[in-house]
Amino acid sequence: MSLPRFHISASDWTTPHLTLTGDEAQHCGRVMRKQPGDTIEIFDGAGRVAVCEITHVTKSTVQARITAETRVEPFQTSIHLLPALIKAEPFEWLLEKAVELGAASIQPIITERTVIHLDAAQTEKKLAKWRRHMIESAKQCHTPFVPELHAPLAFIAGVKFEAGLKLIPALSEHSRTLKQALPADKPSSVAVLIGPEGDFTAEEEAQAFAAGFVPVTLGPLVLRAETASIATLAILGHELR
Repeated sequence: MSLPRFHISASDWTTPHLTLTGDEAQHCGRVMRKQPGDTIEIFDGAGRVAVCEITHVTKSTVQARITAETRVEPFQTSIHLLPALIKAEPFEWLLEKAVELGAASIQPIITERTVIHLDAAQTEKKLAKWRRHMIESAKQCHTPFVPELHAPLAFIAGVKFEAGLKLIPALSEHSRTLKQALPADKPSSVAVLIGPEGDFTAEEEAQAFAAGFVPVTLGPLVLRAETASIATLAILGHELR
């Protein structure tokens, strides 16, 4: 049976004693009613996982002692998702599944057809909510990694993302299958650019091609933005890992 899992940031990891605070402490102490002597698991989202014994519980903190610690190495090929910012519910579903499928990072992109527009304050609140959602997904599926989440970028800046291979699912006569687009030697990194509801404009698509993104097909069916993101991650994970 899996141990209950909690998250602490890598910067707060202090061997051999760890302290849960905030939401994680509340969930551990108040919701799950864990007590001194109980065994839990704590991870930092960057590959480090520890089995811990709780030593002290207060209203705002849970202190634990590490009894065993492991570190999982990252995948040989990192996959970076650059999805257009879409409506709230499907975007959160996208984030959840991207965590499960091992995305290394997520860079939301603002396109001409993006319908969600956030000011600076709204962006900070959304980022905090999205990161929390991603951590919860990592806890549920017991992955040791939480993808790095960046603030949304304008399209013209987003296509400058550096990667060994850059792909864009596109309904283009020049599109190849993902398998055909992969080089003989596995790239160290792959960036995947995904369009919004209504897809990219012709001008944006041309700019992506000019920036080095290779058009690929995901098959004969038209997929929603969030589905295209997950399908691409799943296929790349199968082929590269």
